[in-house]
Amino acid sequence: MENPIVRFYTKSKMPRLRWASDLHHYFVYVVNQLGGERKATPKKIVQAMGVKSLTLSHVKSHLQMYRNKKRRDSVQERRMRQEMRWRQSQQHLQIYERLRDATEFMQNQRRLSDNKEKTIAFLKPSNKTMEVGHADDGVVAAGYGANVRLDSTGVLKGEEKLSLGLTLGLNY
Repeated sequence: MENPIVRFYTKSKMPRLRWASDLHHYFVYVVNQLGGERKATPKKIVQAMGVKSLTLSHVKSHLQMYRNKKRRDSVQERRMRQEMRWRQSQQHLQIYERLRDATEFMQNQRRLSDNKEKTIAFLKPSNKTMEVGHADDGVVAAGYGANVRLDSTGVLKGEEKLSLGLTLGLNY
């Protein structure tokens, strides 16, 4: 196996520069004046800043770190915006479902009310006569398109009693 090529680190002869906050703010101001971190070049930044101890290599390094930080921040910001949009869509979905459920409930209440009124109107005494006939197991009343089984005392029988009770909302 061949020896991998190793690049040796050579220390720069220029002393390391500590970017104080006021120097960094001035750097950011100049970068923005030159059109942003993508348009500004290290040479133009050095010329615009006019700081004697600042070299091209200092500015190159700092500009590279500044661009990387801006990119990381923009990626984080994009993720946060996407998450915010997702949360908003979930909230909108929950609101929609609540409204849909409330609408269905109101429609069901209206239907029940209409059915109750129709049943009450059907059961109200009227001047019309009802045909009554006899069956083997009891009296059968028929009229207005309805057939109802009554026992010998005139009380509803079995399923008809339960069905009418459910229609009227009565509890047995």
